[in-house]
Amino acid sequence: MSGQSAQHGEDATATASAALSRRDALRSGAASVAWLLALGSIGPEVAAELGRLALGAPMTGARLADILRAERATWDALLARVGPDQMEVPGVEGEWSVKEIVAHLMWYERAVLDGARQVVTTGTFTRPGERGEMAGLSMDERNERVAAASRPRPLADVLAEADRVFEKLLAIISACPDDILNDASLLGLPDDLPPWIRVANSSYGHYREHVRAIESWLATAR
Repeated sequence: MSGQSAQHGEDATATASAALSRRDALRSGAASVAWLLALGSIGPEVAAELGRLALGAPMTGARLADILRAERATWDALLARVGPDQMEVPGVEGEWSVKEIVAHLMWYERAVLDGARQVVTTGTFTRPGERGEMAGLSMDERNERVAAASRPRPLADVLAEADRVFEKLLAIISACPDDILNDASLLGLPDDLPPWIRVANSSYGHYREHVRAIESWLATAR
């Protein structure tokens, strides 16, 4: 095969690989992890969970709730290391303080709750960016608005509300039927990812994204 033909073959393979749907990746077992990492829209920890699901372990509400509790305990331990005196210091991640990061994470967990309520009342689901005061905003605009709204609030209020939202999230996930967690079509969602993956990406997968920034900041702040 000539160099040009070989290059053409490689390009065709790359194009075919890129054209794989996430549903196809899900069915392909361990290969789905590499595909999702290349996609760049989901963290490696969540991709690993997806790989386990693809290998024949559908998610249950009880298991997902246990994962959430364990990940929240790790997150709370990190916040304890930061301490209240440093929670409002800016510059931890971009211009954000740890308090603003907490508010940011809480907004996404609340979005999961709002989506669950919407499903219960209407039988349908729309993404957070398509409803309410955040409709039409880009992700960056939405994130900055959430962070800005948290700045004047007392730290204790933000932390207490974050805990309340998390407890409500746990209650909903624990009681969620397994078919709802694993079948996107039941919620009127695209079937490229099961709903539990979306929950994971808005909760414990999301924590891990910000843990790295806080750990790095702690290492240089003292």
